[in-house]
Amino acid sequence: MSLNFKKFILSTSFLVFFIKPLLAEVTFQEILENPSDIGINLEYAKEQEALGRYKATITTLERLNMLYPVNTDIKLYLISILLKMDSEAKLQLMIQTMLQDPNTTDETRKYIEEIFETIKQKSKPKGKKWFAYFDLSYMQMDHSNIDGSTKSGLVWFNDTKNGIPKNVYDKTYSRGSSITVGKNLNSTSAISFNVGLNLNTQNKGIENESDVSYGSLSYSKILDNHYILPYVSYSRPNERHEADLNSKGFGFNNTYILDKTKNITYGSSYTTTSYNRTAAIEENNPDLANNEVYRANIGYNHSFLENNLISSKFSYTEKKAKADYFGFEGNGLNIGYTRILPFGNLRIDKDYQFNDYDEKRTRLNSAIIRKDDVVTSQVQLSGRVVQLIPFLKNLDPKGQIYYNFKHVEIDSDSTMLNNTAIREQTSFKITKRFNLNE
Repeated sequence: MSLNFKKFILSTSFLVFFIKPLLAEVTFQEILENPSDIGINLEYAKEQEALGRYKATITTLERLNMLYPVNTDIKLYLISILLKMDSEAKLQLMIQTMLQDPNTTDETRKYIEEIFETIKQKSKPKGKKWFAYFDLSYMQMDHSNIDGSTKSGLVWFNDTKNGIPKNVYDKTYSRGSSITVGKNLNSTSAISFNVGLNLNTQNKGIENESDVSYGSLSYSKILDNHYILPYVSYSRPNERHEADLNSKGFGFNNTYILDKTKNITYGSSYTTTSYNRTAAIEENNPDLANNEVYRANIGYNHSFLENNLISSKFSYTEKKAKADYFGFEGNGLNIGYTRILPFGNLRIDKDYQFNDYDEKRTRLNSAIIRKDDVVTSQVQLSGRVVQLIPFLKNLDPKGQIYYNFKHVEIDSDSTMLNNTAIREQTSFKITKRFNLNE
């Protein structure tokens, strides 16, 4: 039985069981006043469907499904709307919920299983299994304190406080390109490879100039309610005025879907970083900063009122360095809020990081062991340019130019004067994507 035929059957079932013509349209106020009235709510759902407002239809039907769990026809109508929206993930979740519901009759259960099998057949990859795209990007960032000048204007060196310049303002520019190539292995898994290069320059100073090449290989797998993503990565910043370095790592992330509004995320990673020791900078012993970093995190995400998401994440970091005064253990907490707007996604979050270092850095101060409390506040707006400037749709009909505005404040307090600083960064980034296998 074809999917279109299923849609026709489900829609017809709804017409037979539920439609009772009213003399006037049902208002949202009537729904608020009669939240459990099945007739009014179904008429409202049908009117919203006719207007193409499927989210409002789904919200109404989901509420009725909770109020009348034994009403099979409400379940079937809800499935028909999800079919129209081509919301495969949500549809599969709804179907699984119905199949597990003791109120679902055997006849309905058999019918739903047939629909589920049709969906699975439809979701099998067709046509091109390979995908590839190329990204070009440009970013400008304004720094209020690019060198991390301390709050007091003082630093420790050889147990003595010394004055330094404060509040160094500068700009950095980044031009980047990357290519991603991947393959859909089946309906639930894919593999992708990404390589790129960023060229970073500074307006006045030279300390933050570099060429950064990077690459990653990842595998994604959907397994029941799990969305698993293991990966390996590599990056090699070619610092123009400092010691070069390279980093290699691997890790995994998993998202476990609790229900349509809630999920748990967790992951861990391992990264090793090595600095190149050359004759020109040998006296600075850059290889003392060589390190291994272990990270683990667990988070919880909850969406509400369709366009809102709150998130939280706890993390643990352990850094083992060649010189112990570069190593530390740290705990972190991140709290965030995301709002989907007509012109993009607004993200606000705050991150708290507490690091305890392994050893005193006697070259700076022989009595103080460094402990840092770092608070990072961020506001970000991102999306497609045509969302922000609709009249550009003729220039970008496929919506493949993306924008990102971001403001970050990093407030670092520390037992070591050298690491107490406030930095603000404001950036704008624009990215153009080219699909290579259309």
